[in-house]
Amino acid sequence: MRYQRRNLKTLLRRIRTVIKTVFGMPDYDRYLDHWYRTHAKPGEFPMSEKEYYVCALKDRYERGGVSRCC
Repeated sequence: MRYQRRNLKTLLRRIRTVIKTVFGMPDYDRYLDHWYRTHAKPGEFPMSEKEYYVCALKDRYERGGVSRCC
């Protein structure tokens, strides 16, 4: 039972990630995984979830130029 619940949570997390990727939404969990694997140093901390989303929105909409498909 516990094993099935854990598998279901993993499946739902992966589905959420795919949906966010398809719609261009930032994925904070993926950011944390990347940050801890590549950037973690003693005394440094990753951005909070709110800081991450603000940064992602600024990056997406304030870079200038055309950002549409047509």
